[in-house]
Amino acid sequence: MGGFAWEDARLAEFENTGPGAHGTGPQLDTAPDPARWLADPEPAGAGRVIVISDSTASPYPAERAPRAGWADHLSELTGRETINRAISGASTKSFIDEGWWDLALADLRAGDVLAIGFGHNDPKPDHRFADPFTAHPANLRRFIVAARSRGATPVLLTPVERRTFDGGRLRSSHGGYPQAVRDVARAEGVALVDLGRASAARWQELGEESTKELFMWVEPGAYPYYPDGERDDTHFSEVGARVVAGMVAEGLRDIGVID
Repeated sequence: MGGFAWEDARLAEFENTGPGAHGTGPQLDTAPDPARWLADPEPAGAGRVIVISDSTASPYPAERAPRAGWADHLSELTGRETINRAISGASTKSFIDEGWWDLALADLRAGDVLAIGFGHNDPKPDHRFADPFTAHPANLRRFIVAARSRGATPVLLTPVERRTFDGGRLRSSHGGYPQAVRDVARAEGVALVDLGRASAARWQELGEESTKELFMWVEPGAYPYYPDGERDDTHFSEVGARVVAGMVAEGLRDIGVID
């Protein structure tokens, strides 16, 4: 996509090595056209945007700066009130099991947009695991059905890509989960923002060195919370969070659920 210039973390999301993940997946195209499937989307009116997701989108306290989640920048880029219900470390399964979905559902009302973005933690081989062919799609459908029953518009997001370069080429880090999201979107007639493909194209375009600014690559002593520095290719800096929020905002406009 073009047109955009530049609670506390509970569980780490640095490497994705659980079932359904490919640590050295196939190379991505340098500039894929981010696919968006849209089958008779429900008009969203002028409602709010409710985000359910993981630590790539979740809020962080000021002392964790410059780490930031993209959902905290969405309101300024869409002009819509945004309720950020993303939870660090969450998968679709744990988001439901731990009661976070009940809280998000209580927020939903007619005319709202429910932005659903998981996939970083569903492969983890622990209580969060949700198989990409069974449980993960079933959980997505649960979110979709509940949103529609309240007159809200569900939107699926493929997981934003990590900064995983190999010899200058970005590699996929999410296994079968992005395609599972696309398949559910098509089957259920749900609007899709293919954030995975959009971000992969952007990271490849910027390159291995320039993308460090967008992620949590922090030099020792630069910030009090990170005295030893940080080398994190999953979570975003303030700059990166704004870039990703811009992709999401553009995607929501392109599929017609916001003006």
